[in-house]
Amino acid sequence: MLLIITTMSAVEIQNEKGGLGENTSGAKRKKSLSTCGVCGADEAKYKCPACVKQSCSFLCVKKHKEESGCSGFRAKTAFVALSKFDEMNLLNDYRFLEDTTRLAGSSSRDNLIRTPHMTFKAKKLTACARKMNITLKFLPVAFTKSRGNSTMFLTKEKRFLWHLELIFPQSNTRFSER
Repeated sequence: MLLIITTMSAVEIQNEKGGLGENTSGAKRKKSLSTCGVCGADEAKYKCPACVKQSCSFLCVKKHKEESGCSGFRAKTAFVALSKFDEMNLLNDYRFLEDTTRLAGSSSRDNLIRTPHMTFKAKKLTACARKMNITLKFLPVAFTKSRGNSTMFLTKEKRFLWHLELIFPQSNTRFSER
């Protein structure tokens, strides 16, 4: 038994399969895409993920979004009829679930969300307020409003000195009182 090994170039392999790759892929591409749905002049190269409208250039994509009010983002939770459900919808649903799992996992690792750390001052204020049947809630330490809080408790007098900031949105005015 004699085994003969020959080497062929990529061009020779393409010719043996039936012609050059450019001609077959170009013909296939022209069959799959039509003309631009916005200007109608050129061959469409892009599809809008939201409404599947075809366009030929960035300018046509921009014009499509302005005229139709389309966001350009696929509605990830939109209903798809079972008759139109295909492998791509299944893959999109799977990716959506993976993104949701990733987001839930990252939020559980975030220090501000998981356990907002309280300063010693905030713990003391909370304890004193609880004795007086007052419920206090604090912003996380990283917030600027939390850092600017100057509320105090006078232990000897058993009295709070509040830091109030009143915001009147109708007149865009703020009133701060310590």
